[in-house]
Amino acid sequence: MTSVTNLPTEIAPNPSGHGQSTVFVNPVMTVARKEWLDIRRDARWRSLAAATLLLMLAALASGLLQIRRLDHEHHVAESGDRLVWTSQGSKNPHSAAHFGQYAFKPVGPLALADPGVDAYVGNAAHLEAHRQNEVQFRAARDATLAARMGHLTPAFVLQTVLPLMAILLGFSAFSGEREKGTLPQLLSLGVRPVHLLLGKALAGISVLMGLLLLACVSLAVGLVVLAPHQAVEPGDGMRLAGMFLGYVLYLVGFLALALAVSAQASSSRSALVGLLVFWLLNTFVVPRLATDLANEARPLPTAQTFRDAMAQDKRALFGHDETHPGFLAFRDRVLKQYGVRRVEDLPVSFRGLSLREDDEAGYRVYDRHFGKLASQVERQDALRSTPGLLFPMLALQPMSMAMAGTDNRHHHRFVQAAETHRRLIQAAASQDLIDHAKNGDSNYVAPDSLWDQIPSFHYQRPSAAWAWQSQWLNLLSLLLWCSVSCFLAWRAALRPRLL
Repeated sequence: MTSVTNLPTEIAPNPSGHGQSTVFVNPVMTVARKEWLDIRRDARWRSLAAATLLLMLAALASGLLQIRRLDHEHHVAESGDRLVWTSQGSKNPHSAAHFGQYAFKPVGPLALADPGVDAYVGNAAHLEAHRQNEVQFRAARDATLAARMGHLTPAFVLQTVLPLMAILLGFSAFSGEREKGTLPQLLSLGVRPVHLLLGKALAGISVLMGLLLLACVSLAVGLVVLAPHQAVEPGDGMRLAGMFLGYVLYLVGFLALALAVSAQASSSRSALVGLLVFWLLNTFVVPRLATDLANEARPLPTAQTFRDAMAQDKRALFGHDETHPGFLAFRDRVLKQYGVRRVEDLPVSFRGLSLREDDEAGYRVYDRHFGKLASQVERQDALRSTPGLLFPMLALQPMSMAMAGTDNRHHHRFVQAAETHRRLIQAAASQDLIDHAKNGDSNYVAPDSLWDQIPSFHYQRPSAAWAWQSQWLNLLSLLLWCSVSCFLAWRAALRPRLL
């Protein structure tokens, strides 16, 4: 920040009645006004603010085009898949269930701000008989080398560029005054160090919050543009407010830390170097290191290991093997239940009953394995965000993705919804066999009207309150980070370094 040597003074009556004395009527606002004036006059700050705004607008425009493209592709693929499903004609229901449908993951409107993990976890699941497939079509796999180096997103700008601006606003707030010899003069005029701190902090916060508000307004405009194409829900406002709160705590904490370091550093240069080292650690080094450590501490199974474990459990089921002991035991239970001796004497299709029995046993296998995998991922995410009090990026990133609906927890919610729809298809196919197929008739086909009766997959995004449930600890970390930084700034400003 710039020098406040030329602080304007205001004349107030002397209470003793013996003339007038020159005092600072409102020293905090006086310091803040002088800082605002110097920032506005500084062409470097105008250029930096303009460049930051252009960067955010470019990120928003790029994100808007990306979401519009993905949303169009989603609707085209969904319509085509529905047409293929309903055009199967007369067919055996079990064969149709093996043919299956696709469940396409819609892009939430707030992915415009933070696309999160969507490019790495896939966006479509094939729903087929007897098998819960992993989500496919990961955009990151098909990305070029340049794209893998990172995308320009509003979240990236807010998480990396704005904290750098906070550092530049605060690193010389006290040290710069000291180097110019004006700090002792100000203190001798009756300006308390705390007043100096609050005034400079107020000016810096106004700059940062102005940029953040412009980003939120631009994002809101983007949501309005998306509204005709996507379902922008009332809860999205609460999600956007959560994002805004997280970034406010993040940026205010950085500004307060810069002011604290400036008040105690030996020089502006040393203050800037120390703050930039912390910025680099927080922004690039520690997040990568925390991810690696979380992978080491709580490793996930490889894709092949995961599939092999499920296949092993599935082998305990009888599937289509009519010689399997489980199949024979189930057949005996059904015959006893209906009071007949032969499968041919059953009033319902035994094939339909056996398919339903095998499916329901498979559901338990898939619930166990996919549920365990989701829990492992959540534990990794929680472990990664644990140092968020010291390095706030680790707390901000998961909170930003959760509010945008693009974190691992939201992805698992989609996986559960897709699996629920798969089971609906299976239930409909098996029930049609049970009700209409005759035992011993392997040529049964269902009318094509059955396919129309099975609805398309529709994913309902979870509420904002559901998104908040997993983010209280991250919010607490950001709150503590901001509070501790402000406390350090307060303590440092009480006795600033004068030499």
